[in-house]
Amino acid sequence: MWKQNRSLFAYFRFMGYVMMIVGIYLIVNGIKDYAEQSRQKDWLTTQATVTDVSSEVVSSSPGRHGSNSSTYYIMAYEYAVDGETYTGRTGRMSSPRLIGTVITVKYDPEMPEENTAILSPNTHNLLVLLILGTAIAVVGFSLSGVLELLRSLLRRTHTEELKKSVPETDTGFDSTAIAKIPAKQWVPRLAAWLLAFVALVLFVKFFLTSGTSDLDKFRKAAAAAGYTAVDSTEDIRQSWGVGSMLIRSVSVHEDSLRLDYCRLDSADACYRFYAAATLPITGEVTESNTFTGQVYAVDSPTNFAAKIRSGQIMLYVYTTQEGKADVLAFLEAAGWWSE
Repeated sequence: MWKQNRSLFAYFRFMGYVMMIVGIYLIVNGIKDYAEQSRQKDWLTTQATVTDVSSEVVSSSPGRHGSNSSTYYIMAYEYAVDGETYTGRTGRMSSPRLIGTVITVKYDPEMPEENTAILSPNTHNLLVLLILGTAIAVVGFSLSGVLELLRSLLRRTHTEELKKSVPETDTGFDSTAIAKIPAKQWVPRLAAWLLAFVALVLFVKFFLTSGTSDLDKFRKAAAAAGYTAVDSTEDIRQSWGVGSMLIRSVSVHEDSLRLDYCRLDSADACYRFYAAATLPITGEVTESNTFTGQVYAVDSPTNFAAKIRSGQIMLYVYTTQEGKADVLAFLEAAGWWSE
């Protein structure tokens, strides 16, 4: 038990040191970024054109209500100064801009290749980093046992008497209370939470997506149904304006049929473009929203069109009423349609 307690105390000390370093890093980084942005106040603004866009998913540690994730978008752009073309990239942004969109950026008039999409110093980010960094550093300082060590050194200097240094197990915690927690209580609970988390991940990965064919399977299924599916990644990236957010796509393009099967780089990006996509016809609307995906279909007297989303996959369908039955039969066999 004593060895277990010593290991636990050492763990708390180590985590305290790590938290202090992280907190100080956040504070320094926030001040540095704000100072850099303030230095750019005299830079000139110009219009830039978005040339590419990608998304990045940032996940947090699992908590009581599961893990949280946020999706950010990074745009590449180009602009011209005195006939010369320069390029740049934005930082993380909460929403995407399509290829060809015009945005405002700033550049250094003395060095036009130096540029930024941040038009004014971001006070909000500075305050967030200062508050968060300070809170983390203070907690880490308490966990590390440095406070008790400093008190001991100051006391020894003040009284000019030699005193016993801080014990290795003194971390500012009630060690007797920690020692009273037997391993047989917290180990099974921790194991149960880990198993539940793994089970949830496997459930989402395999069960909820079990009806979703990947791109190669979709292409093979299309070939088996008599359609010719080809890689259309670059064409879709440009025509939809989604750039690198589109990982890959395969399409069937015939005289009276269009099928675009697309995998985007995040579920949030897929949801945004599903919501923004418009169908080329008007008529009777059929809509379905389930836990695993969404379907929006339109029937006109002569044509049928639909957009379908599940996870990171979006499927676009356009055909005639004469070919609708065959197309829907294929989609149903591939797991993408149900009456």
